[in-house]
Amino acid sequence: MNTAALRPTDVKDVTVAVRVSNQAAALDACLASVAVQSIGTDRLEVIGVDDGSTDESGSVLARAAHQYSSFLRAGQVSPGLSPAGARNWSLSQARGRYVIFLEATDRLTPDALERMVAAADAYEADVVLGKLESAGPHPVETAMFRKNQAYSDLYASRVYWSLTPDKLFRTSLLQRRGLAFPTDMPVGDDQAFTALALIGADNVAVVGDATCVVKGASPQERTALPDQVALASRMLALVASQLPEGPRRDKLQSRHLEVELGKATADALLSAADATERDQALWAAAEVLRTQATQGALALLPRMLAVRFALLAQGRFAEAQRIAAFEADKDRPVVRKTVENGRVFTTLPFFRDPQVALPDELFDITDDMTVSHQLQKARWEGPVLTLEGFAFYEQLSTKDRTTRVVLRERTSGAHDSYAVTGRRDDTLTNAKGKPRAMGRFSARVNLAQTSGGWPLEPGTWDLYLAVGFEGVSREVRLGTKRAADLDTTARMPVPIGTAPDAPGMELAATPYYTESGGLSIEVSRRTPLPRRA
Repeated sequence: MNTAALRPTDVKDVTVAVRVSNQAAALDACLASVAVQSIGTDRLEVIGVDDGSTDESGSVLARAAHQYSSFLRAGQVSPGLSPAGARNWSLSQARGRYVIFLEATDRLTPDALERMVAAADAYEADVVLGKLESAGPHPVETAMFRKNQAYSDLYASRVYWSLTPDKLFRTSLLQRRGLAFPTDMPVGDDQAFTALALIGADNVAVVGDATCVVKGASPQERTALPDQVALASRMLALVASQLPEGPRRDKLQSRHLEVELGKATADALLSAADATERDQALWAAAEVLRTQATQGALALLPRMLAVRFALLAQGRFAEAQRIAAFEADKDRPVVRKTVENGRVFTTLPFFRDPQVALPDELFDITDDMTVSHQLQKARWEGPVLTLEGFAFYEQLSTKDRTTRVVLRERTSGAHDSYAVTGRRDDTLTNAKGKPRAMGRFSARVNLAQTSGGWPLEPGTWDLYLAVGFEGVSREVRLGTKRAADLDTTARMPVPIGTAPDAPGMELAATPYYTESGGLSIEVSRRTPLPRRA
C-alpha cells in the first residue's frame, strides 16, 4: 500500500474510492468512467482497494494502477465482517477536498464529478447527492432526484432515503466529526456512515437534472433475518443519539421503520423457510416496535405497514401475516373508505375488529387526502371580487359540498367566509380519470359587507378555500395554483366603503399575489379621491 506523507501540492478536488470484491469483470469499466471525467484527472485521484477478492480483481486493479499511474493508487485489505475495512482504508488515504465511495460495479457519467464538485463549492454543501440510475432491473431510489436542490431540507424531503455512500462528502466534515464506517456491523455500515454525514452536514445539495452515478448490480450474500432486524434497531438508536425527541427524529426514524424493518418483517412473515430464524426475527421486531418506535414515527408510515407493526407489537404473528399477504397481493380488492365526523378511515383488514381491538387512529387517512385546485378567474365589480375555479379531493367524491372562500387577516387572525356556488362540469376528473363533476366553484366576495354587516377592516387579508366534500374540510391557499391566462398584473386600489371609525376617510382594497403565489388583499384607510366631473 502507498502511504506516502501528504504534501500541500498533493491536494486534489476529489478522491474517488473504489472498492472491488470479486468483481473483476466490472472493474475496468468503472475505472475507465473515472479516467474520462470532464473535471480532468489532474483534479482527482482514485484509491482502489481489493477487499480480499478470490477472483482476478487484484490483478485487474494492479494493471489499472500501472495504466493510470498518474492518478490511481491501489491497495489490498483482508476481508472483514463488512466492506467497512476497505472503505476506511480508502478514507485514510484520501487527499481530496471531497471523497466519493463507489463499488466496482458502479460507473460515473462523464461530467458527474464536475457537476457535483461545482454544486458543493457553489452552495458550500458538505454532502452532494448526484442523481442515480440503475444499470439493470435492480431498483435505486430516485424520489430525491426530481430537480436540482441548492439547499435541501433533510427533514422535509426524501434525501435521507438514499443512504448509499456514492455521494460527494466534504473531507473536512468527515474529519471534524470523526466519521468512519463502523466495522462491527455485518450489514449496513454504509447506511450508518452516510446517515451521520447527512445529519451532521451544514448543507446538503442535490444534482438532480442529469444522471451522475450508474449503479450496477452488486452480488450480495443473503442477510439473515435477525441481522436485518438488528440493522433497523441500530439505525433507530443512531438517529435517537443524534436528534432530540420531536418531528425531525420521527421523520428519519420512519425511514428505517419503513425500509429496513418493513422489509425484514415482510420477508419473515411471507417467505422465511427456517421457522426458528423466522420466530427469532419476529420476536426481535416486536421488541424493537415496543421499545424504540415512537408514535410520531409510526404515524408517518403507510397505513398497511402501521397495522402490520401494531399486530407484531402485540405478538399477533398470524394476523400480521394476513395483513402482509394482503399488502403483497397485487390483485387485492379495492379498499373502501368510510367518513365519520370529518375523518376518513381506510377499512383495511382488522378495522374495528373486536378480536384485536386496534385503535381507529391506525386507519385514519384524513391527512393523506389530496386537494386538486386551481383559480381560473378573478374579476372586480365595484367592491365585489368574483372568483371562479375548481377544487376537489382526489380520493373523495364531490357530494355534499360545503366549500367556502375564507379571508383571514394575517396579523390578528380575524376571518370571514363566503359561500360558493357549485357548477356541474361532467368533464372535470381527478388524476385517475374519475368524475368530480361538482368540483367547480364560483364565489362573490363582497368586501363592502362582511358577515358582521361592515366593510372589511384594514389589514392584510389572505384568501383561502375551505374545500369541503362528504363532511371533510381542508383549507388551501387560493392563487398558488392558477390558470396560465389569469391576469395577475398589479391593480389600483378599489374603494369598498367608508371607514366606520374614521370620519371623512374611506377604505380601499388592493389585491396582489404574494411571492409564493397566494392571492391577498391589502385594506387601508385613505382620503377619498376627487370624483371625476
